[in-house]
Amino acid sequence: MKETNMTTELFCLRCQSDTPHRLTYLNSTISKIQCLQCSRTHRVRVDVKHELYHELLERIKTKPIRITKEYKNNMSLFLKIFPRRVVNKPFRLYKEAKEMKTLIKKYSKRH
Repeated sequence: MKETNMTTELFCLRCQSDTPHRLTYLNSTISKIQCLQCSRTHRVRVDVKHELYHELLERIKTKPIRITKEYKNNMSLFLKIFPRRVVNKPFRLYKEAKEMKTLIKKYSKRH
């Protein structure tokens, strides 16, 4: 799960003009829109557990395809890197789980 920010021009009801706004996304879902001129903020309720479920389901479904594609593209590189990836995977999963826990806490607290 990933939180990203993007800035764009939108019409602000308070400013009554097009102003820069910061859009905050959780994965591909908008979770917050904030006017950078007047600071008016609109929060969108996001079901974090639903987002997490669909992200994990998609990753699990596509993993065999992604591994096969890597293997077919360059077998020698794949075989060379694979053992290191297997060893590092628990650390990457731990880091990812920590980030997810932080986001779940942040978005659960909000609503």
